[in-house]
Amino acid sequence: EDGYILTNYHVVENSNSITVAMYNGDTYDATLIGYDESNDVAVLKIDAQGLSPVVLGDSDNLNVGDSVVAIGNPLGELTFSMSQGIVSCCDRAINVDGTPFNMIQVDASINPGNSGGALLNMNGEVIGINSNKIGGTAVEGMGYAIPITSASPIIADLMERQTRTKVAEDEVGYIGISRQEVTSQISQMYNMPEGIYVVSVEEGSAAANAGIMKGDIITKFDGSSISSYSDLQKTLQYYAAGDSVTVTVQRPQNGEYVSIELNLTLGSRPASQK
Repeated sequence: EDGYILTNYHVVENSNSITVAMYNGDTYDATLIGYDESNDVAVLKIDAQGLSPVVLGDSDNLNVGDSVVAIGNPLGELTFSMSQGIVSCCDRAINVDGTPFNMIQVDASINPGNSGGALLNMNGEVIGINSNKIGGTAVEGMGYAIPITSASPIIADLMERQTRTKVAEDEVGYIGISRQEVTSQISQMYNMPEGIYVVSVEEGSAAANAGIMKGDIITKFDGSSISSYSDLQKTLQYYAAGDSVTVTVQRPQNGEYVSIELNLTLGSRPASQK
């Protein structure tokens, strides 16, 4: 009721501005509070009070054959559309652009533009986030939603984060490492966690002061999952020099990787790199 909005990360990805439109026609500029790209979830915040919030249900209690309705904005222009159907599968494993998801499969119409909309049970409780359709126009009745129960801890974490906006490019914080990506293929081949492998640490840098070491693999930055350098860049654009964050690294010890949380105060980018 105080203005938090849940959507998919892919809905707001690479956006320069975000606007939320209400059913009564009111519009608000929204701030991206946080996102989890690997789980395709994002939380926005608008400056409004006294809104009517949805009630989150329990997707773990779903059964095949349960009736559901999907609300969204199909084709990006048919606003506030609703479709009805049943649950076709409760825990369907699908692959979206190389990322595995376990989703609710429904035969309610979910089309481009429905992403980020609510999937509700017959009590009006949100039990999923409409996210995907497989098969394009060649296949009907194959819509997918992220189960709300699996997304809820991520949502709660994102809502607790400090509201952030993008900082000027020359003010973006600097870590001070050389790095290499540990892709899913490398991860499987060498039994390493996915993330950013630290090849070296610059002397006197923010990374050195935080205790980041050569051989560490950065997997989280201020709670956001990091599996590629692109992830890190997208996250860093909201943090300026002087900001303090928690960084999670996987450190090799006795043949195993141990998760370690470090406090990192970002530095300024060297003049030679600006």
